[in-house]
Amino acid sequence: MRTQPASTPVFVDGRRINVATWGSQDAPAVMLIHGMRDHCRSWDWIASALARKFRIIAPDLRGHGDSDWAGRDGYALPAYAADIADVADAFGLERYAIVGHSLGGAIGLRVTAAFPDRVLACAGIECIEMPIQRDEANNPVPYPVRMRDWLERRQAFGLNSTRHYRTIDEACQRMQREQPRLAPETIAHLANHAVAFDKGKGWRWKFDPRVRLRAPEDQRATDLDEILEAITCPVLLSYGDDGWIPMPAESRLRRINNLTISHYPGGGHWLHHQFTERFAAETLAFLEANCRTFQHA
Repeated sequence: MRTQPASTPVFVDGRRINVATWGSQDAPAVMLIHGMRDHCRSWDWIASALARKFRIIAPDLRGHGDSDWAGRDGYALPAYAADIADVADAFGLERYAIVGHSLGGAIGLRVTAAFPDRVLACAGIECIEMPIQRDEANNPVPYPVRMRDWLERRQAFGLNSTRHYRTIDEACQRMQREQPRLAPETIAHLANHAVAFDKGKGWRWKFDPRVRLRAPEDQRATDLDEILEAITCPVLLSYGDDGWIPMPAESRLRRINNLTISHYPGGGHWLHHQFTERFAAETLAFLEANCRTFQHA
């Protein structure tokens, strides 16, 4: 059963970040971070399960869901990480745990590495090596070339590329084609929270189309090993064998000091929606085992 969250806005430099919260304010805090082109209500099922024991804080990333857009230059990994740090400070979190999916997991790893004294545990779904980083490793591009390509795409990119749908059902059908493993009722929930209506045009996805303009610095994974080595808390990584972000090589995984890997046979990239009960149970057990030293701010 899903419980409905409260909605709390956080303002950073005049920009609104929408945050959904579940559970008691006196419970240990867990930050849930969604992935690219997603939204915080994608966590509803997991948040409802975790909220029995934890205070759940799930922001819409900048340019996603009901948070403000940040413009075409505002979607680099450090900017996302800064928002998570700002949300933690706004909620007065002295110690907390992180659970992230895809881009959200990559952000979570960076926050965990930067604040080893504050993050008690970190769980991630297919989040170590992002596709742009894997492409760079397989086919390195000199930084000036990568920078020019980004600048040219940035200058050419227009919001007229936004696609509109006549009905929410049409948006659901589009999402179902992209995520055929997910149940129709899951798709309906995700899509209902993912669309906004433009008068005279129809329904569109809420995310800023410019989130696809990834900063050239994000493509390089030269800092990734240092990030993994700096993480001191326990880490739980979940990977499906049918996802589109494969598990990194053992040489990279060994850099994480306290690592547990959970394999999901038949799992795709959104395995937390395919195997909701299992993922929620494993994540809850992981958090309960590693957040005992929590101290409320």
